[in-house]
Amino acid sequence: MNRKSFQRVYGVSALITFTAVVFTLFFQVNKGGPFRDINPFGEDPYDVVGSFAIQIALLVGILTTGRALRLKEEAEQEFRAEQEFQAEQQFRAGDELRPMQAAKMRLILRGNFLVLMAILVTLAVDVEAVSLHPLPPTFWGNVLMSELALMFLLTAVCFMGLLLAFWQNPSKTPPGDLTPADAIDDLWTLVRVPVLNLGAALPHGVVEWVRRFKSDWLFAPLPWLNPRRHPWGFACILGACVGVGLVLAQLQEGPPPSLQAGLLLARIFISAEFVATLAGFAIFGGYLGLRPAFGRRR
Repeated sequence: MNRKSFQRVYGVSALITFTAVVFTLFFQVNKGGPFRDINPFGEDPYDVVGSFAIQIALLVGILTTGRALRLKEEAEQEFRAEQEFQAEQQFRAGDELRPMQAAKMRLILRGNFLVLMAILVTLAVDVEAVSLHPLPPTFWGNVLMSELALMFLLTAVCFMGLLLAFWQNPSKTPPGDLTPADAIDDLWTLVRVPVLNLGAALPHGVVEWVRRFKSDWLFAPLPWLNPRRHPWGFACILGACVGVGLVLAQLQEGPPPSLQAGLLLARIFISAEFVATLAGFAIFGGYLGLRPAFGRRR
């Protein structure tokens, strides 16, 4: 793959993540306001599908964009080094990770595809809800139908962009020993690149700290939580934290009718997110390069 290919991959990844954000707004906004009483897919069981889909679309989309940006930036660095006839010196200066990052191209394709499938499945469920419970022929009903049609159109554009970006571009089998620590380093690219680009306007100490940041450094004081050494333990803690976050978000809509009801609601949210996180980690973790392959020892 050449430099322009990496740029196209990053561009389509950013577009798909943008679509995931629009999809999340489409799902959340249409559950309230003038749509509350007319939106058939704002109620269970349709709402459950969308609730999990927006989490998948956002998290996987952001991770995939971080991976694509990291690939693009490394390709840009290599191109600049070649322009200065110093490619060999740059590689010897410590850019040993480029071959492994290039092998993540297939993971970027998988991540983008998973985001689009999460959106498409939810939209299909929404269409079924509308077919079973037709919208009233009112202004807001027409707005909701127009939004649904636009989401299908945007998703179709993303599928076409993904096909064009990866068409006839070879990709290697991704490493089988990746962990959430590698994903954190990929995500950090979304912070590191803007900070380095604005380095002249920021304190030198902040820029250097951002430049040197690594997942292993972050978890050095907490080895029992290090996702590189304990990926499954990290996934368990992450699932529990997400459940607590959902409970706090639910409380913003108003307090529960009683303490007993509130504790029951908290147990349901935390347990559901804990199980969903572990299930997703087991099913999609290897597919997305978030955990070592089963039976592989690090």
